[in-house]
Amino acid sequence: MKWLKKAAAVLSAAVLTATMCVQTVFGAVTYEPDSFTVSAQAAYLINTDTDTLIYAKNENEQLPPASLTKIMTAILVLEKYRGEDESSTEQNLSEVVVTAPGYIFDDLFTLNASTADIRRGEEVRMLDLLYALLLASACEAGSIIADYMGDGDIQAFVDQMNEKAKELGCENTHFTDAHGLDDNQYTTAYDMYLITKYALTLPLFEKISTTVSYEMPVTNKHESTRYVIHTNNMLSKVRGGSLYYEPVRGIKTGTTGLDTKNLVSVAEKDGYNYMAIVLGCPMYDEQGNSVSNSYIDTKNLYQWVFDGFEIRKILDTDYRAVEVPVRLAKDKDYVIAVPKEDVSLLMPTDIDVSTIQKIPELKEDLKAPLTAGEDVVGTLTLKLKDEVLATVDLVAAEDVEQSKILFVLDEVRNFFSLIYVKIGLAVLLVALLVYIGFTISLYRKKKRGRYRMQRK
Repeated sequence: MKWLKKAAAVLSAAVLTATMCVQTVFGAVTYEPDSFTVSAQAAYLINTDTDTLIYAKNENEQLPPASLTKIMTAILVLEKYRGEDESSTEQNLSEVVVTAPGYIFDDLFTLNASTADIRRGEEVRMLDLLYALLLASACEAGSIIADYMGDGDIQAFVDQMNEKAKELGCENTHFTDAHGLDDNQYTTAYDMYLITKYALTLPLFEKISTTVSYEMPVTNKHESTRYVIHTNNMLSKVRGGSLYYEPVRGIKTGTTGLDTKNLVSVAEKDGYNYMAIVLGCPMYDEQGNSVSNSYIDTKNLYQWVFDGFEIRKILDTDYRAVEVPVRLAKDKDYVIAVPKEDVSLLMPTDIDVSTIQKIPELKEDLKAPLTAGEDVVGTLTLKLKDEVLATVDLVAAEDVEQSKILFVLDEVRNFFSLIYVKIGLAVLLVALLVYIGFTISLYRKKKRGRYRMQRK
């Protein structure tokens, strides 16, 4: 049997083994509330712990961002003066003192802009400008920042805003100012999610944008301190009334010139964290009465997801998915396939997980040896009403030993099935036939020669 072992070793070195390596992939199933209607033209609700999308409505429709623009303005400031942590970032921002240029007030005078009463020539710390920008939605703060960071050229700063948006993957966003007063600029609910998600990674952004009130210090134009209050009324029982919602924090409101409102917020309850974006919420009902649809939509979405969703296990590694045929095995011709890992998903609590479809797709021409829990033998797709929830690897449930004899025979078969081997054998066969023909012809000639010699 020495020749058999030697042949197996030689042939093994000549064969490359390809393995299927598919990671668990989660689908993008969204759900529709049945107890309320979302009035917003566009909306996006996502779990920020797992990046699980729960609800989306016209998420790629281009709409005016209004004061949501100020989130991007804040991003550029925090990037420039970013420290190692919140404390050092706050220190950096406190050391930068900006003098408010007079011309920006002339530009804002006729635009009915929201302000924090920052005045011409006022010397304001960059830190205080950010609080005024994000809490009071101060448009003059946006212009002061843009002028300072653009070296007197606001358009240069706006160009940086658009460059950053592209860098973050925002394909449907374009800014024309630093405060959002121009309704000709546009964004989408999805792009605002990308922008805000990134902003929350920067030191101090979450702290500032979720502060309810902030005391502005004394300056050369203000002899006493004053407070700026967050414009999101959902944060206050007094101002919000029935729309107050304790889990909500921040982040930014926006009012367009088209009688619509926007709101980006985050909320936490029972260990679950979400972000909600609503754009283009009507400010008036059909009778012309003022309504707070941005708050109503946001509160409805949060209550719906907090009350009716939880992380649920829908698949575990004990599930015996299917028997998979195996070639070249020593004692068996199949192996049981099981999920490589458990699958848990954030989903409605009223869904019966037993109704989830489990569709296997198996690797073709599977060969031994196989190692339990490691070698991938296929994938399992989980579907709910024909929507893909997740796709997970299937692995061998047990070790499968290889038959050396079957392996060598298979390698020999594979060797002789190679095209260049077939061509070589064909050439060899033709050469052999030619040789045989030539030999027979030569033999006949010699035989005839001897016959002639005998007759002479």
